[in-house]
Amino acid sequence: MVIHNMIDAEKGNITRADKRADRTRRKLLSAALEVFTEYGLDATTIEDITQRADLGKGTFYRHFQDKEEIATCLVDLSLNELLERLRNVGKLIKTLPEAIEHLLDAHYKFFLEENEKFILLFQGRLLVKLERRISEKMEGPYERYLHELEHLLAPFVGEKIDPMKIRRLACAVAGFVFGFFSFAMIGMEMEQVESSIQPLRQSFVKSLSSFLGYLPETGK
Repeated sequence: MVIHNMIDAEKGNITRADKRADRTRRKLLSAALEVFTEYGLDATTIEDITQRADLGKGTFYRHFQDKEEIATCLVDLSLNELLERLRNVGKLIKTLPEAIEHLLDAHYKFFLEENEKFILLFQGRLLVKLERRISEKMEGPYERYLHELEHLLAPFVGEKIDPMKIRRLACAVAGFVFGFFSFAMIGMEMEQVESSIQPLRQSFVKSLSSFLGYLPETGK
């Protein structure tokens, strides 16, 4: 169905039915994002989603197989937005500490500007760890996320670095971001978030650079 729609779009032949289906799908995704954020991925039901979207369950099942599929779709879309920000590495970034700072900044801005999507990603990542039933579908997007972090960090660590260290570096960045903001999501004011993260970030960046044997004088 998606492939056919893409072909029709290229030909300029999108039908009214296609447009209506796309609007309905977007409505379901928007409603699901809201209720997942409010109730949590595990507690949310399909009925919660359809009630919020003001649509019937039959309509839901015409677009998604189950709750896990719509959750995975949302996680994938949200990660795409986050990864687009992460890939926007400025040409002035020359060192590993600067690269790590950029990644932390991108996550922080995503947290501020797309809070519901960030919460969804945090919940999804947690369920990958705790709930195998859901993680089998969600593991793919998060593996892609870690792979992208590795790809973005690799140019700043040197060719002789063990690839496993780069993977650990990527996991450390992801762990710091989701770990810190998990506290922010349970009651911290934005002013507290900003004042608290700065000293932690400085210590984190320094520790990671030391872990990889980074020398500020040479950049390696």
